[in-house]
Amino acid sequence: MTAKAPALRFNCFLLREGLTSPERAFRSQYLPGAAKGMRKLATSPAAPKGCVAYLRDRSEKTPAWAKLLAPVFSELHAVQNFSNRLVIFLPVNDRTFAICFGYGSSTLEWSWIEANFGLKFAARRFDSKKMSGLGSRRIDASARSQWVQIPANSPINEFEIELDGEFTRKLVGKLDAGIEFPDLGAVVATDSVSFKIDTNLVMVQDILKKMLDTAETATANKDLAFIDALEPLRLKSTIVKDLEKLLVDELFGDRARKPQGTPLQQLPVSSLGVHVLSFAPPDDASVENLHDFVVQKGEAREVFEVMNLDALRETLRRFPGKFGVSSLSDIKILARDSNGDAVSMAKPLKHWLIFEAGDASKRYLLTLGKWYSLAEKYSEKLDQDLSQIEDVTEILNLRAWDDWGPKQSYEEHYNEKATDKRSDLICLDRYRLFAEDGDQVEACDLLHADGYLIHVKPYTGSQTLSHLFSQGFVSAQTIISDKKYRQDFIDAVNSINPGLTEAASNVPPKFVTYAVAFDGDQKIPQDLPTFSKVNLRSFSKRVRLLGSIPTIARIQVTFKKKK
Repeated sequence: MTAKAPALRFNCFLLREGLTSPERAFRSQYLPGAAKGMRKLATSPAAPKGCVAYLRDRSEKTPAWAKLLAPVFSELHAVQNFSNRLVIFLPVNDRTFAICFGYGSSTLEWSWIEANFGLKFAARRFDSKKMSGLGSRRIDASARSQWVQIPANSPINEFEIELDGEFTRKLVGKLDAGIEFPDLGAVVATDSVSFKIDTNLVMVQDILKKMLDTAETATANKDLAFIDALEPLRLKSTIVKDLEKLLVDELFGDRARKPQGTPLQQLPVSSLGVHVLSFAPPDDASVENLHDFVVQKGEAREVFEVMNLDALRETLRRFPGKFGVSSLSDIKILARDSNGDAVSMAKPLKHWLIFEAGDASKRYLLTLGKWYSLAEKYSEKLDQDLSQIEDVTEILNLRAWDDWGPKQSYEEHYNEKATDKRSDLICLDRYRLFAEDGDQVEACDLLHADGYLIHVKPYTGSQTLSHLFSQGFVSAQTIISDKKYRQDFIDAVNSINPGLTEAASNVPPKFVTYAVAFDGDQKIPQDLPTFSKVNLRSFSKRVRLLGSIPTIARIQVTFKKKK
């Protein structure tokens, strides 16, 4: 029996065009000759033409837990962590792939890696009925990431994920039938593509050539077309340059350097509304391992620990001078664990930001360092779906938000005033109702006699709306599933206004209403941020599945809150 050739999992990153030499793709500290530099390995005739490998082996360090516990367990004095890094640069057509082993990927300068290559290939050649894993990030202020794994060879619809509104970051599955590729087993697609094959670099080179051709010329599978809903923008395009000027102005404020050429106020992007700006770690930084963040600007370094935009801004202000568009790339951020070891690549500042700006006709997004526009067909379908949600603004006739009341009680103050001289409306804001498991669940802010459970929020951004949409669904679900909570809700309504007891007794609730207050002339849902629209559509679907009718309403704010 012929012995099976040894196999190895290859993790392959496509490098961007424009490098004068592959080794320039290394981060500065790993350049050959640097203190931590990679060393070039000798090659043999078995290596494909132009193939070259670099190694940094056996770096060692005592982990923090060993140092701290050594006084208790003396043998921990001898504990060491060892790591090796190997990167093979493999030419394919007129491009170059970096094939990484061990901690090899951490040596690469991220700006030289072609974003989304693996996923672009996966959308065109994965079999949607043979999937085993999906990782995604929601593009809103929460920047929530998730990873779902199910038994191999399952249809993608069994993942039970609302793929709309998710920026897919990882797919695991098998390729569809075809003679172009051998059996690669489970293929992992992210920015890179990872597969298992014989340790024959000529064969690997041939496979990568076919993958590159597929990614550049083929059409996405209809079941995976959501991957292409966000259309990448060219790095050096005029719109990206202008969007980065807008981002700099929003992020740095009075420390932003005036852009060269046309003033920002005269550029088309100045009319776009900024819907989202938040700080979020890139995917290679595992949140549970994060201890602090190192910000590098030239030779200067600053450290902060709290993972939010305010902490980032405060840290950036410690650096002298003004900030321009180049700061988005020149300033680097590195995440560290409690040992002080890097748990992410040192990536440019813009890789740590989530940004969305747009108007009724166009939406632009920055996530993981890449700019996108939302595909027009996606926007049209989204608006079409949302048009099915009934606008009950005129039916409810909610009063204008004309003052803000006591500090920290703005919403409660409005909800109480909203019921003035109204026999058909009662306020349940901050009314303490508890589910059987002890959790406090707010049934609604206002209850209307016709059965509308009204949830009220002033518009302050995507995160506020995410909470609002979730709140409406959770309260309706709890009323349906929790008998004790439902009875407490009915009793509370009866104690306030017995005339509305019948409205509170509907199971499921007749209507779930999302009432959003605006201080301008924004329309709902047309002028909501894109992924707030997606959240609204998603939670509206869930509300319908409960048997309730989702509705929306608009409240006009006529009083400006004092800062």
